[in-house]
Amino acid sequence: MLLLLYELKKTLLSPLLLGFLVLCIALNVVITFSYNVPDYDWSDAEPRNVFVNYDASELADYYVRLHNMSGSAEANIRTKYVRLQLVINEKAENGDALSTYLGGSTYYMHSLLFGTLLFAVIAESCLIALFAALLSTGYENTYNTEQIICASKTGRRILHTKLMATVVTGFAAFTVILGVALVVFFIRFDFSAVWHDNVSSSFNFAPGEWPEPFMTWHSFTVAGLLLAVIVAAMGLTAVFSLFGFVLGTFFHSSYVSCGIAVALCILQYVVSFIPQVGGTLCGVINLTPIMLWANSGKWFTDGGATIAWANFESVGVIAQLIILSAAGLLAATLYRRRELL
Repeated sequence: MLLLLYELKKTLLSPLLLGFLVLCIALNVVITFSYNVPDYDWSDAEPRNVFVNYDASELADYYVRLHNMSGSAEANIRTKYVRLQLVINEKAENGDALSTYLGGSTYYMHSLLFGTLLFAVIAESCLIALFAALLSTGYENTYNTEQIICASKTGRRILHTKLMATVVTGFAAFTVILGVALVVFFIRFDFSAVWHDNVSSSFNFAPGEWPEPFMTWHSFTVAGLLLAVIVAAMGLTAVFSLFGFVLGTFFHSSYVSCGIAVALCILQYVVSFIPQVGGTLCGVINLTPIMLWANSGKWFTDGGATIAWANFESVGVIAQLIILSAAGLLAATLYRRRELL
């Protein structure tokens, strides 16, 4: 426990990470207060049960034509919307779309909270988790104390403590950043009357797809979707902690591991433009850490044409945790046999 406290001190009290944390909090405050809801007259607007007689196959046809899909891409999209039709039928029967949510301001406020603010919070938390892991694993090498630590009673088993410290640091940063962001947001915008409203209100629309209603794979209230996104974001934060731990353990230099981490993050984003939209390769790329974050505004929704499979965020986070845990075990095994000089 004492060793864990020492490791936490290195990360939690790092001037660099603390400074970045403060900047993240300031940025989120700016995001909240720089946003103004469009001033439209919505007094005559009434909710409609838009899911009654809604045909998901027409939406699939639209995406197939729009992106000129064929092969696995077309098959993935059509299969996804066949499954979604069952969900749509339930939404129509339950009257999910009749929820007023925030009326005419729904799309704008929902996009601000789930598409902009939480998008920033997740990115900030993941970056802190990544760099905390790189800082912790490369600390001894940077300050030339690695040989002393490895010659001690704990020795190279210190990696176990470092992993725990990086995960705790990531969760702590996520809690602080998210907590402050949500407190400021809900002080400025009153959501007290809509927590139990359904997010699939007829006033809501899919991100970037105005003709498409806001469709989730499960019936979510505003509070329920917020909680689901928070849980998924915690999982993604843990993924980035493991990502940094693996790189920091594999490579002797913290500068090299940091450079490789940045390069891999950029590569994941760049290659996402290569495969056909909706294709199997596109679906696999969307399960990578960076693309899970990039598509965080579409978590738990059908995701439109760019998301090939249902519940991609849950599949992606779980898959990455398994893969990176295995990679971390391999890195730790190699570290125990590595020459220090």
